[in-house]
Amino acid sequence: MEKGKKENGEKVVLTAEFGKVYVRVHGNQIMRPIKAEMALYEKSNHIYKSQSAQFKDGKEIRPAKWNITSDGYTHLNKVASISILSAPSVVVDGIEQPNPYVERNKRTRAIEAVMVRKIGIGYSPAGNVTAVDKTLFYNVYTYFIQSIQAKMKRTKWEGGKPTDKKLHPDCAITGMKDAPPEIDGKWAFYQTVPPLGIWINYADPIILDCLDEHTQRQRFGDRIAQKIVERNILKDHPAIGISQVEHKMVEGKDVAYVTVSGYRHDMIYPDISKILQLAARGNEDLESKTEEITDISAEEESQVIQETLEEEKAEKDSPATLKEPPEDASLYGGSGEKE
Repeated sequence: MEKGKKENGEKVVLTAEFGKVYVRVHGNQIMRPIKAEMALYEKSNHIYKSQSAQFKDGKEIRPAKWNITSDGYTHLNKVASISILSAPSVVVDGIEQPNPYVERNKRTRAIEAVMVRKIGIGYSPAGNVTAVDKTLFYNVYTYFIQSIQAKMKRTKWEGGKPTDKKLHPDCAITGMKDAPPEIDGKWAFYQTVPPLGIWINYADPIILDCLDEHTQRQRFGDRIAQKIVERNILKDHPAIGISQVEHKMVEGKDVAYVTVSGYRHDMIYPDISKILQLAARGNEDLESKTEEITDISAEEESQVIQETLEEEKAEKDSPATLKEPPEDASLYGGSGEKE
């Protein structure tokens, strides 16, 4: 156990499974935690590489970018203890609606758009109760187009550095509806800014991936939108306040270390509900940050979709969802068939 002196008491480092927790002690009593050094592992789906390193003449001129996943933020929140709650309502086109507000296709019932608002309540490093209020308008069509455009922009890398060649040159082309591409492929037009739009080649495997993601948005749009909002609240709350991390290799594992602030408190549900009401009304006496999320990268959204699908699979594979065998299964060797 490492120790260091503070003016108003001893500062002690306690080692836990998730990292090092710094606490103050007075006499034999452990006081409220000050901060924790948390370990995030790629293998545990805490972090992911959002951009590869860039090299020139054999030297790294731009390091790889590593970001935190939703699971990673949940891990960090073990110390930050930020309570994330849904606001009572959300304003859509000037009209107050239930939160989240979901728009569905009248014929297929597939999700077309989601409006969601959530508020994260927790302590800042200075010990002040802070509310982070986030609203997201998640338009399924817009993010479908954005994912295609991201694929169109990707370039080939050769010798550890980018080239001027496109990685997916025949996946899609910008143009107008009345002028289809004169290139081999199976083409479909999606409008962006009239009269312009994107011709996609749905014979290209990367476009098939985009279409698959689009199907997942239509199925799980409300869950995806809520997950995006929650991770952005944790990313911006001063108790955590980080999105990109410095990656290291420790004993052959991809890991990043993040320092998180956290306080033990006696706040109970009625207290949190009261703060939620104050934050929802924009009370000036409460330290708060309000934002409408407008900039979600295609890579971040794709990562959230993948995490949502993994959660869905885990829920389906959960023992709680498995059907019980027939009562007399044991009479037939457990398989339901006579031996």
